[in-house]
Amino acid sequence: MNEGSVISQLKINFYRRIDKPDEVRFLDSSTLNHAICLEIAEATFNDSLISYEDLCHKIPRKIGARSTILNSLNYAVSKKFFIKKSYEKDRRIKTYALSEAFKITVKEWINELREVTSNFK
Repeated sequence: MNEGSVISQLKINFYRRIDKPDEVRFLDSSTLNHAICLEIAEATFNDSLISYEDLCHKIPRKIGARSTILNSLNYAVSKKFFIKKSYEKDRRIKTYALSEAFKITVKEWINELREVTSNFK
C-alpha cells in the first residue's frame, strides 16, 4: 500500500468516526482534546496517575491554555469520558483516568490505526 492509499484509508476512517459514539467525537473534536486524551490514555494504560498540573505541563501552551484544558477536563468528566479522583496522598490534587467505555474506544482506535499502517511499506 502506498502513501496515497494509506492517506485515503485514514481519511475514510476519520469521516466514518463522525457517526460513532460521543467518546470518539470528543477525541477528534480538537487538537487540545486529542492531546488530553492521548496524555490521559498513556497514563491509564501505564497504570500511572496524571493530574491537571501534569497535563498543563505536558501540553504545549500553543495547543491550549490552562483554563481551556480545565474546561475540556470538566466537560469530559461530566460526560463520563474520564474519571476524576482525589490523589490519596494529597486530596487537593485531582487525577484523571479513562472510563472503561473510553478505554474500549481508544483500543479500537489503536487497532484501526494499526490495521491501516501495517499495510504501509
